[in-house]
Amino acid sequence: MNIIDIQHTPFYQLPFRSSGRKAQVTESSIPYYKVRIDRMPEGITSFAVTSDLQGRECDNKNRLLGESVADSLASLVDKSVIDNIDVMLLGGDFYDYPDLRKLGGTGDVTSVLNAFANNFSYVISVLGNHDIVCDAELSKNVSILDGSVASYNGLNIGGVSGIIGNLERNQRKTESQYENCLDKILNKRPDIFLLHEGPNDPVNQQRGNSMIRNKIVSNKNGLILFGHSYWEHPYINIGNNHLLNTNRRIYIFVSDY
Repeated sequence: MNIIDIQHTPFYQLPFRSSGRKAQVTESSIPYYKVRIDRMPEGITSFAVTSDLQGRECDNKNRLLGESVADSLASLVDKSVIDNIDVMLLGGDFYDYPDLRKLGGTGDVTSVLNAFANNFSYVISVLGNHDIVCDAELSKNVSILDGSVASYNGLNIGGVSGIIGNLERNQRKTESQYENCLDKILNKRPDIFLLHEGPNDPVNQQRGNSMIRNKIVSNKNGLILFGHSYWEHPYINIGNNHLLNTNRRIYIFVSDY
């Protein structure tokens, strides 16, 4: 499954508010893009992916940004702006404080995963280092991956949650633990690798983890989706692998525009 091209201009943008530096609330918008790939499993019309939606919607409901994004995608489908989304892939980090008081808040994002689950047939997610989920309240059509693989209508997705770091903090792994999780999904050769933390990009001087990059180099061919660190140049190739940084962007994958 290879990327042929990506729209350079977003076809839609959703405004939002988020925590900024020095307790300042910032206002911005999430861009939506279409991505054309060379093949789509027979049972899939399109799938979408996003991550790092750390913010709140602009209206008085003050819901987490991910909830608003879920509704907006469903509305775009209803208006035939985009094709039906069969499965939604979530790359983690969907929390921001209700009062937007501080960057990097950690909290419950169950409502975000359930919002996507209410709008689409199936949701496959990894958790970011700022995410907490209540398993008892999670919709049945949500799968959370961590060194595991999930399938939907012929589309196989392997994922790893969290980042490499101090085990006393939320959703952290040692480097060897993360590497073991990567090895588990590499051995199963899924169509898509869904990660929160991704590789580094020395060519464009973009942040990430060098161990993850070295592991990806050994993979023969794959589509690798990840977030955590924002990349100005979101699409690169490592070996025969196609990599796309999904931080604060929405991508809808189709076989033809």
